[in-house]
Amino acid sequence: MTTIDVPAAIGSVDRPEGSPADAESLASTLLTNAARMNEFADEAEALATHNALWVGEASAAYSAHASAFATRHEPMATTLKRVARGVDVFAEQLRTLKSDHTDLTGEITTYHRDRNDLITDVNAAQDVTESEIGALQERARVLTTQRSGLVSEIVSFTQRVTANEDFLVQLFTGADTAAEAGEADGGIDPLALTAINGMPSVEDGPEKMAAWWEGLSEAEQDALTAAYPERLGSADGLPAWARDDANRLLLDSDLADLRAKEEDGTLTETEKQRLVNAEAAEAALRTADTYVVPGTDDKPGGMLWLYDPDAFGGDGRVAIAVGDLDTADDVSIQIPGIRTEMDDTADYVQDATDLYESARYIGDGSTVATMFWLGYNTPAGDLLEWGEVPSEHYAVDGGERLAAAVDGLRASRADNPAHMTAIGHSYGSTATSYAAAEHDLAVDDIALVGSPGTGPADDASDFSVGADHVYVGRNSSDLVATLGDEGWLNKHPIGLGVDPSSEEFDAQRFRAEDVNRQRNEGVVKGGHYDGPSYNFDDHVKYFDRDSESLYNLGRIVDGHGDDINPAKNSYDPFWELPQDPESDRTPTQGVPGESRTGLSERDG
Repeated sequence: MTTIDVPAAIGSVDRPEGSPADAESLASTLLTNAARMNEFADEAEALATHNALWVGEASAAYSAHASAFATRHEPMATTLKRVARGVDVFAEQLRTLKSDHTDLTGEITTYHRDRNDLITDVNAAQDVTESEIGALQERARVLTTQRSGLVSEIVSFTQRVTANEDFLVQLFTGADTAAEAGEADGGIDPLALTAINGMPSVEDGPEKMAAWWEGLSEAEQDALTAAYPERLGSADGLPAWARDDANRLLLDSDLADLRAKEEDGTLTETEKQRLVNAEAAEAALRTADTYVVPGTDDKPGGMLWLYDPDAFGGDGRVAIAVGDLDTADDVSIQIPGIRTEMDDTADYVQDATDLYESARYIGDGSTVATMFWLGYNTPAGDLLEWGEVPSEHYAVDGGERLAAAVDGLRASRADNPAHMTAIGHSYGSTATSYAAAEHDLAVDDIALVGSPGTGPADDASDFSVGADHVYVGRNSSDLVATLGDEGWLNKHPIGLGVDPSSEEFDAQRFRAEDVNRQRNEGVVKGGHYDGPSYNFDDHVKYFDRDSESLYNLGRIVDGHGDDINPAKNSYDPFWELPQDPESDRTPTQGVPGESRTGLSERDG
């Protein structure tokens, strides 16, 4: 008699208790209270330096008391803020655990269904052949393997639930007395205090940072995120999800603190600018988080990869992605140009959503993430002004910072490298050129649009990716794109290097004309003139939906730069001004295979 060993059933798994939304609400309340406490401390400090006309023992006693009050309450506010951040971390982990519980329960249900089917077939089997017995035994073996895997998942899941609950308990018990709350490390989990000591320095490089993070337990990572978000949010080498978690905590904390002060009318000028930047990041992140690709159910979500509202004298640094930077097959980074500051973020993130749609709509089915990166100090002013603005020193610094950012992205997913594209617009194309020519920018493709010049690069082959992977888009009426050197015509000091659309630079130029480009028409000696009317409006159309430029950028981001719609390079015939053959071509808009970048309203 042959025996079929059917594996045992699996018991149900308890769903984690608690509500993520309620926990987030508590975190928000704690942040608001921390902001109030911080205000009290500030006010006490101000009162300690009272009117100089009041002197004597009473005055000295008053000052001492007020100063002591401030000294006690400032660390308490900091501790309460840490606790609030920790509750936010707990809430996010709880949300993940609940989602994982749903998936795990579904897997168990499927296992029981297959197990019951096997039992039914075994009980019904009579006079079966050896091959039929073998098939039943194989099904039993498969189920046994599945059960073993599920049991391991259940153990791991239960441990994660316990660790998250222990984390919350430690968070509150570590700061549940006035003495503990007043300490410098009040509210910091001992796990974080130990783990932070092993954190590599920036000079150690992103690879060591990635290895350090990978070697931490989930509990240590959560504790560090709650305690030190300001150190993790800009740490190159950390996975994007970890930076996103940390930066969202910083953003929420800033908004709670600054809005409380705004309500009370106590904001300093510096804090007013920080609030402007924080609210700009909040609005842009909301755009990324809520974006749904038209005509689909695809909601890729956003990531706050960089958040530094005080950088560069209040101009700020920020990077927001649409899609998952940790897993996407194709990743793009958009580098902006002059006068771009943090409060411009919302418009640029909208460009990122349109680029995401283009890459998906005309792509090969690969996953995509598009990121707007304002990680350098852009010059303020106009590219046609004399003086500081045409200087390349901002681009030099920007190129170094861009290369470091890309190295960080690469290190964070070294085992799963993405196809990566850097897209430099306007002055950002010059910064990108410095990154590619002097810092071995670790991307696969580079696209320059509306470029005033390529800085240190005289030829596309000077770039780290090689000439075949350097792409250029230029609208023939874009004034800024005429500033670079072409052939015999050297435009220094107005330009910032060679025009990348020119024959001399030898890049792969793609069509980037706009149907509403500005033109000059009229009667001239020898006939009728119809040519470009150089202007700034056409300089900002490269990411417009259903445009030639966005179509070709979508192809490049998707890894199909060999399938762009090519355009002839501009050239200098020596005996007259440089010529752009694209100015004589009729542009298209929304034409499939040329300029259609997504589903239009007429598609429903």
